[in-house]
Amino acid sequence: MMSGEISVVIVLLDMALLVLIGPLVTGIIQKIKARLQCRQGAGVLQPYRDIRKLLRKGTVQADTASGFFRSIPVLVLAATVAAGALVPVMRAAPPVFPMGDAIMLLGLLALARFLTALGALDAGGAFGGMGASREMTIAPLVEPVLMMVVFSTALAAGTTELGALAAHRGTSWILSWRAADFLGFAAMLVLLPAETGRIPVDNPDTHLELTMLHEGMLLEHSGPGLGCMLLASHARQIVTLGLVSALFFPFGPTESAGAMGLLLGAGAFAVKILVLAGFLALVESSYAKLRLFRVPQYLGVGFVCALTALALRIL
Repeated sequence: MMSGEISVVIVLLDMALLVLIGPLVTGIIQKIKARLQCRQGAGVLQPYRDIRKLLRKGTVQADTASGFFRSIPVLVLAATVAAGALVPVMRAAPPVFPMGDAIMLLGLLALARFLTALGALDAGGAFGGMGASREMTIAPLVEPVLMMVVFSTALAAGTTELGALAAHRGTSWILSWRAADFLGFAAMLVLLPAETGRIPVDNPDTHLELTMLHEGMLLEHSGPGLGCMLLASHARQIVTLGLVSALFFPFGPTESAGAMGLLLGAGAFAVKILVLAGFLALVESSYAKLRLFRVPQYLGVGFVCALTALALRIL
């Protein structure tokens, strides 16, 4: 098999792995939260059961929804899965041919966000429109900061391709950290709860209309459509965590690694995701949800960190 074909196979395996274990990461976060709050909690496989149950149900659609509404869940899932294909999982090496970079990844996630809000508005419901309005209010505060973090990290490597960026740092990545890296990582830690829809920005476990952001946009979906939206949410979460791990913890096998190296790379990726999932669970168990008008102040901390990191790289 040619090297280009091998690269395509690995990219497809990475994408499939992210989609398959996305609900598991959510289940682990929920389990850790339950333990921290002295509760038993549901099993880590509960998100899989929820998706399977929804895929077996029928669909109920508002009379005001257009024909485009039914295609929204599939398009959102497709954009999120395509973003997952750009995250290096099994190895820290650039692909043989360009598949896209971190900028395209953020663009695909932004497209999925836009389509989700468009579907909520298309149904004509009050709560869906409110959730879409709030989501679009948060998005301009999150996405530019993500771009600045990517640029500040990419300036050191001279590329925005995540695999090449990870390969540039090599095995001595932990010794090459500078002040800009610490500030960029701090910005990502601030943005992670917002990008994954978790406390203190959002609460994924509530259905109280006055506090919902992402959940409010899903109220009009049902059955297989809602199952696709939930799967896309799980995939978006692990793609975001994978972006953080690729930017700041790029240890893994190199391009020449064999089958055992790929397995070790997948294991290293799982450890990094588990650590970040534990961080999200700890934050959710330690803080209360912020009022909506307090969220810009919270995200402003990430903006200052990202801007300072980018300025240090340029200077």
